[in-house]
Amino acid sequence: METSNRVLDALLKEFDLPHVEERVPRDVFYKLGLKFPQQYAIAARDVGACVKRAEALGAGPFLHVTIPAPNWVERGELRKDCKLEVALGYAGDRQIEFLGPGEGTQHYARELVDADYVFHHVGIYQNGMAELARHIENAGYPEVIRGGIKLGGALNFDFRYFDSREALSIYLEIQDFTYLNRELSLEPFLRGYAKLRDMLPL
Repeated sequence: METSNRVLDALLKEFDLPHVEERVPRDVFYKLGLKFPQQYAIAARDVGACVKRAEALGAGPFLHVTIPAPNWVERGELRKDCKLEVALGYAGDRQIEFLGPGEGTQHYARELVDADYVFHHVGIYQNGMAELARHIENAGYPEVIRGGIKLGGALNFDFRYFDSREALSIYLEIQDFTYLNRELSLEPFLRGYAKLRDMLPL
């Protein structure tokens, strides 16, 4: 499949991964009341190596960090000291996320038993988590992970994974980010980081 997003096409070809539309029909998202996914999330044994390959194709630059995952609740159990290795960048208008095996959770590592990297989930940035979660679970996709932070009414990060693997072969992740009760997008920050990194000498 080829699209107008040549960088994304090249990246998916490099990693032998499908476009979202090839894995999940668009009407699935519509029926769930969801936007079309903005993010391709790839679990990887070696995030750094994947970032280099992606940037060589014109994606990124990627913000590559290891961060704590506060309030990580997995199948109803709070997992303390959970840390995630994450690299975020863009291939054209689509966000790419590489995720390492992590610490304190097997959520990504269990998908890497027989592979160096896999198409793990699609990420959807959308407000209204409570209602969306009800729709998704009523469709037969149970919540398996939730996490995030809440700082009064000023800042709220709420993310949840739903297990849609049996039907769709990947997880769904909803990310409901708000600032002062307004939708918060990470894109300006990540695009700004990319421009700044491009300006700095190697």
